[in-house]
Amino acid sequence: MKSLFKITALFGLCVLAWTCNEDEFLNTPPQGVLSQSNLTARAGIDAALISAYSRVDGWAVDWGQSGWGMAGSNWLFGSVASDDAHKGSEPADGATMQQIELFQWRPSLPEIQGKFVAVYDGIRRANETISLINGNETLNDDDRNRLTGEARFLRGHYHFEAWKMWENIPYYDETDVDFRKPNDEDIFPRIVADFEFAANNLPATQGEVGRATSGAANAMLGRLHMMVRDYSSAKTALDKVNGYALQDCYHDIFSLGGENGSGMVFSTQASANDGDPNGDNANFSERLANPHGGSPIGCCGFHQPTQSLVNAYRVTAEGLPLNENTSTSNPTATDPVDPRIDWNIGRDGVPYLNWGTHEASWIRDRGYSSEYSPKKFVMASGEESNVGWVNKQLSPINIPLIRYADVILMLAEIDVENNNLDDARAKVNMIRERAGNCAQGADQFGVPLDDASTGHANYVIGTYDDSWTDQGAAREAVRLERRLELAMEGHRFFDLKRYGESYMISTMTTHFNVEKERRPFMAAFETPAPYHMRYPIPTAAIQQSLVDGAPTLRQNTGY
Repeated sequence: MKSLFKITALFGLCVLAWTCNEDEFLNTPPQGVLSQSNLTARAGIDAALISAYSRVDGWAVDWGQSGWGMAGSNWLFGSVASDDAHKGSEPADGATMQQIELFQWRPSLPEIQGKFVAVYDGIRRANETISLINGNETLNDDDRNRLTGEARFLRGHYHFEAWKMWENIPYYDETDVDFRKPNDEDIFPRIVADFEFAANNLPATQGEVGRATSGAANAMLGRLHMMVRDYSSAKTALDKVNGYALQDCYHDIFSLGGENGSGMVFSTQASANDGDPNGDNANFSERLANPHGGSPIGCCGFHQPTQSLVNAYRVTAEGLPLNENTSTSNPTATDPVDPRIDWNIGRDGVPYLNWGTHEASWIRDRGYSSEYSPKKFVMASGEESNVGWVNKQLSPINIPLIRYADVILMLAEIDVENNNLDDARAKVNMIRERAGNCAQGADQFGVPLDDASTGHANYVIGTYDDSWTDQGAAREAVRLERRLELAMEGHRFFDLKRYGESYMISTMTTHFNVEKERRPFMAAFETPAPYHMRYPIPTAAIQQSLVDGAPTLRQNTGY
């Protein structure tokens, strides 16, 4: 059942029988409180585990924190903080998010605090689940290992999210009783251990969609090793991600009918119209990332693709990347473009799924941010929530956290670093061939590239048919393919980071200097520097870590 893992932490309430006997009454547990035996029973363990899963999308109906910074997709910290996306909307709307875009990172930013709260609450829930499993003496070994594997996968995932953001962070397991821990330990090996345990104890498939598998654990383990460029360990893990396949159409995995298909390794699980009166099981933290104004959805115009990303989809007559960033306009209907452009980006004159043709009025402030809309995770018309505040913003589409195309491209990177260049080329061609299977049609999905309904664009995509002989050129080709395939999925900044400090600084400095000529607000950017390899630890977290008046958490260098 799709909504299973969107259930918020509910351990249930005990219904206690009323008794007239005073002694019995005085010794009766208070209403609303569960005994330890009830919590450690199988139902209590399952409820706790579902609670731990429910934080994967970041949202926990907590308006005391920034819901947008919490997003499990990392659309703010991974896309807006890169050359893929602008904050969007208008200048005064979400001004602190604009600071993220401009590299004006401050420990006091509410979005950074929200992310910290979300991932550490996920860690807390995973650890509570492990404690309950440890306290249950009736579980058989298979169930104990599987349940612990799921909980440790989630604990590893949340720690990995924190480590990607801040690097210098404390690690918590089920034995910790004081959260005021210093962040002076290298926690990387402990995250590795969580994913390795999960990989060794989880099944290849689960009976319910959304649960972690051995494939998901190995994929995350491989990505973790890629972050430190340990290609040997990454390959060992990624080679074990078996039983998956690219779905026929690029858009399938971003559609309600294909989101749990063969190409999905691990994702959030969202749902709408499932009985929740507020639509909170939909992708709440993504709700700002829709067309605004005159669009049928009506709000809110955030997470807008950059001109740089649009230009990345321009191709030669043979369908290979043009790799230029000089154009300042929307490609015309005759300009050759990669078909993935119109699955990822809303453009004037092009059908927007089945919502109608994207128009200028759909953009909140064209003079400020961008003339393009986010599109990748927008539901089709008719799939939106029927309840909740501004219901058309609430999408039931799952957000991929790792998918098979990602795994293939990481393996291609490893091939390049091992100088197996034609093996890398074959993997990139596999991705490109699938991208050529379908294109956005007129109010329909998945039509052939030359279908009569694709007159709004000139879709062309080719493969690399000549052998790759230059390692540097091959490396850049794989990195570009990763950007094209995974655009707007929250990976881009973290990819730039793992490519190396100098690469990130060079790429983002070029981006700011080019974009400030197109978008004047970009001139306020802070010069990318080594300290931008890590986000600042939130002020509130440091203040709450005091022991005898001194903080146990130390701030990252540069803040």
